[in-house]
Amino acid sequence: MHKHNLEQLYTAHMGKSIDKWSLYFREYDRLFACYRDKPINLLEIGIMNGGSLEIWAKYFTHALNLIGCDINPACGQLSYDETNIKVVIGDATDPIVSNHIFQHAPYFDIIIDDGSHQSSDVIKSFTRYFPHLMAGGLYIVEDLHCSYWSEFNGGLFNPYSSISFFKHLIDIINYEHWGDSKSRQDILKSIFEKYQCTINTDVLAEIHSIEFINSLCIIRKEPAIDNSLGPRLIGGVTESVTPAHKHLNGTCNIAPDQSKNPFTVGTPSSPEGITLKTKSLAEIQIQINNLKQTVIDRDHLVHELLTSTSWQITKPLRLLGKYLQKLKLKK
Repeated sequence: MHKHNLEQLYTAHMGKSIDKWSLYFREYDRLFACYRDKPINLLEIGIMNGGSLEIWAKYFTHALNLIGCDINPACGQLSYDETNIKVVIGDATDPIVSNHIFQHAPYFDIIIDDGSHQSSDVIKSFTRYFPHLMAGGLYIVEDLHCSYWSEFNGGLFNPYSSISFFKHLIDIINYEHWGDSKSRQDILKSIFEKYQCTINTDVLAEIHSIEFINSLCIIRKEPAIDNSLGPRLIGGVTESVTPAHKHLNGTCNIAPDQSKNPFTVGTPSSPEGITLKTKSLAEIQIQINNLKQTVIDRDHLVHELLTSTSWQITKPLRLLGKYLQKLKLKK
């Protein structure tokens, strides 16, 4: 039996309205292919007119629960023929609301954040729902382009933007190579403090991979034991180029001590750090402006001197002095 891809389902859809970017279709077909015929639980934060839940019901025909959460009370009036679709009304970052969601399904195979896109909400939602993602599951954040805009707590160099947060997760994946005593939570401390949220370090250890696509971030979860680099495996027998290498077989990578590395022992960028840099640059600019003014004042003084009456009167004497000096040199 031929199965329609996601874009075909969207194009043919005649039910409730949906709003997705075209890039998402082919990426979701690739990401969701292995889940399509499984009895999954899916959570979508932000459903607007509710059409996406109808599409997920057509796409995941064996889904157990398709949960939509939206802060807009009007979404509570949406009705569905599919019994596996449920809608929860409220702020997804609110523990009361999340507990209501977990009553429908305590764990999810796919979580899609298409909510407010405010960096604060995106980060708080991740810390609240990623612990409830199944091993092998996908956590997807849509419309990350908003994290570059001030209207959404963002900016290209904003250390508290949602995309800055997800960039830090790349370092967490490589935690065993830091060569430092910091915990996984330490590099996220300033973000957690700002948004009053946190996530257990054991859960952070379950982040297996992070994939960035235009406006999308996909985080895959696996047991922590499956996320380490593992032992070194060396095959073959002949070592004609690099000899005495086979003894490394089965050994694990040990990070060299980085406790004296200034780029390791420091802390991630913060607005305070940016302020200091900005202030330093401002002071340098003031110094430059002062030097420019000094040069201008000097040139003005020289001009006044060269054009003064006394300078003009004494010009013959200066010429005579230069002539006599030349005669001395010749002798």
